[in-house]
Amino acid sequence: MKLYIVDDRVLLSGANCSNDYFMQRQDRYIEIDDPDLANFYRDIIDEVSKYSKRCENQDIVSDKKLTKEKMIQDMKNNICNVIYKWQQLQLSKLSTSGDSSLDTWVFPLIQMGEFNITQDEYVTRKLMVSAPKGSHLQLATGYFNLTEQYTRTLLDQCKANVSLLMAHPNANGFLGAAGPAGGIPFAYSLIAKQFWQRVVDSNQASRIRMLEYERPGWTFHAKGLWYYPPGSDVPWATVIGSANLGERSVKRDLEAQAAIFTVSPELQARLQQETKRLHSYSKECGEELLSRETPKWVRATVKLFRTYF
Repeated sequence: MKLYIVDDRVLLSGANCSNDYFMQRQDRYIEIDDPDLANFYRDIIDEVSKYSKRCENQDIVSDKKLTKEKMIQDMKNNICNVIYKWQQLQLSKLSTSGDSSLDTWVFPLIQMGEFNITQDEYVTRKLMVSAPKGSHLQLATGYFNLTEQYTRTLLDQCKANVSLLMAHPNANGFLGAAGPAGGIPFAYSLIAKQFWQRVVDSNQASRIRMLEYERPGWTFHAKGLWYYPPGSDVPWATVIGSANLGERSVKRDLEAQAAIFTVSPELQARLQQETKRLHSYSKECGEELLSRETPKWVRATVKLFRTYF
């Protein structure tokens, strides 16, 4: 989860607070000024913190005397209560407001696969399935490793035109890393190659495009979704946050996202400018992926440990 809260403002991002993210690592940020939303994400952080270990004098300390199973169940129940109470508060406000000037709706989404909390996955798949023919979905991920469910949804149930933006191996943060980590960029390219082969085999290369971000000296970590209705040249919705659409993100990590729907011309234009800038450093890569070589040891590693990526 990448959440930054000051007073009534929430900064949603997929970025970590390390030096390269502020210098030459492409990511996304959206600031939302809303006290209810700030309180919601604060409560989520507080609940996670209750069950986290503390760092004292370079030692990791845990105050909890509960068993692991009891801690997991308690945390799951508390997180679900936070979500439920916030939803009830917003529904009660909506039923009494009658404000016809509202033009933007924000739906916070939580993904904690280990606890069977799968809001983000559910909503993301629903967006993919419900997008009508003639619409356009743009997806971005720094680490391309779609789950089998996402893959099947895009190939078998989605009717929209789809573009998938990911990091070129040269724009992967693990490029040049020492030891096995240095093979990670090749691993993601192999996974993308396998997905593209399924696209080709199902005769959907005209509907689904794959693109790679490559910018000299930069790495790519942007992630999310943009939805364009049929005939529109600006997005009417976006999903932003920490989730990567991948195996580890869906099944292992704790993720915080938000789905934003808007009819505000100003916000739509700004979202369009955001995605236009991201794609200005991209090029289609489908056919190139099929001819890209992968070291044998990387192929073996991906086969055995794909769920950890």
